[in-house]
Amino acid sequence: MKTLKIQNEHDDDDKYDESEDELEGVEEEERTAELSDTVNDLIQRCTVILAEVEQWIEALHEHKLSKGQRPVEYRSLRNDFKSELSFLQKLAEKNLSEEKARHYIVSSNLLYYEALWAAAKRSSGLLSFRKNFFWNRDIDHRQKLTQGGSKSLAKSNRGDKQSKPSALVDIVACDGLEWIRVSTVSEKRLLFDLAKLGWQNDAFSSSDSDSDLEDQPNKPSVSKFNDEDEVLLVKNARDLARAAAVNRISGKQPRVRFILTRISSGKVKEIDAVLAKVRATGAILQCENDLEPTPPLASVLPNLLVDRSKNLSEVLNIDCTILLAVISDISHYDVPMQDWFPRAVKAQIGSERENRLLPNQLYPTMGGHAMVCTEEAANQMLEIVATIGTDTEKARAQLLLDFASISSTPETPPKPRDQLLAEWATLSAYPVPPDFHLPITVVAPAISFATLPSVAQAVAAELSTINKSVFLYGWAQGLTTLSSNRTTAKQIEKVIEERGGVKGEGEVGPDIWLCSEARSLVAKQGRRK
Repeated sequence: MKTLKIQNEHDDDDKYDESEDELEGVEEEERTAELSDTVNDLIQRCTVILAEVEQWIEALHEHKLSKGQRPVEYRSLRNDFKSELSFLQKLAEKNLSEEKARHYIVSSNLLYYEALWAAAKRSSGLLSFRKNFFWNRDIDHRQKLTQGGSKSLAKSNRGDKQSKPSALVDIVACDGLEWIRVSTVSEKRLLFDLAKLGWQNDAFSSSDSDSDLEDQPNKPSVSKFNDEDEVLLVKNARDLARAAAVNRISGKQPRVRFILTRISSGKVKEIDAVLAKVRATGAILQCENDLEPTPPLASVLPNLLVDRSKNLSEVLNIDCTILLAVISDISHYDVPMQDWFPRAVKAQIGSERENRLLPNQLYPTMGGHAMVCTEEAANQMLEIVATIGTDTEKARAQLLLDFASISSTPETPPKPRDQLLAEWATLSAYPVPPDFHLPITVVAPAISFATLPSVAQAVAAELSTINKSVFLYGWAQGLTTLSSNRTTAKQIEKVIEERGGVKGEGEVGPDIWLCSEARSLVAKQGRRK
């Protein structure tokens, strides 16, 4: 335990008698001990949360993300906690006056960091911390591709402070679909800010236009908000609503959550009116009296890791590229390298040896989900299999779509699912998960643009017949489309961006899960290299 050194500000003076000096010395020792205990407590608390952050980072490294996935940004969080711990340790060693020591203790950021990490442990799928997102698309066109094929106007908080307007997100969670803002502002400070703005009790009447929006929390009209004479909490909520509207992930708008660790709802009329304005933006609000106890890290650690399969639709729409990957010999066992293999096939065989596509990506993603594919996707796969497929690839294609069940008669009943899985297992070196749903249902898509955002017609005009059937069907049905066709995903994204995005209330863009790896069929000898 470190002892805080407090400088003695009182010189020996004849005006103090001996008893007064002794009394003052005892009081000073008590104050010094109290401050030392406070600093040591801060050091201990900071050490604990830094150790937990390091444990989470270690788990991240063990839980390797698939190639092509957006990496988890943890360095700024770790560095912030390390800097705070270093600050507190130096504080314990400094020879400071009591006044300065108390000032430095009050200036510690540990209270905020504890609230931040506690909020993170109550969430899931942590992606980044302290990140700015632009909410005005005209500010910067240097957009980067983010998870799920969506473009983000995201920018590190350490970047150019002149690049405004933007909104700060404390925690990007739920694999990008939730933005969390943590505030440790107190009720006293919030009331002080209200008073400084000149707000009186009658300023929060029922005629307040923002309060009228509280009954429609999912439909905020952020473009109509007037931010003048608003406290910072309300301004932050409105900026986050604006930023979320233009920074979609897999076609979905991130939900905004505010965590207020030192404010309770239902106690003070003026504070409740401010909270109503925050809710009016569509944000979820958790006050001090709403928060559950912070869970121990061990009980939630797996939940904090990114898992792209958590946010998929119940039924999955399978693109032809994934159909081929699932039946390819390359995906099922170590294929001996042959000189006559095409270059792409050789590269895929090498990649497969480093990262097993089926057990590491596709089975975990597809497991537990019913699956469909369009007739166009199925027919294209069949044409490719018939032309270059090996016998085992043809056999898997028969099981994958189960043609016997499609054209079954009373004399030839469809194969039960357990039989399909058993036969599938004989054609693979890897165990087949029991929740792998065979067969995939083939559907004839009847796409109505009336059910799609207006920008969908512009998207359709740029797509081939098969891609139109696959991606527009998934979009219209609200299904996640599994594909490794990154080119088409980018094309769809570009068209939507160029036409101003998906603007209608309640509308979402296409939900596309991009596989980081493609797999071709091995092909028969004689295929061109």
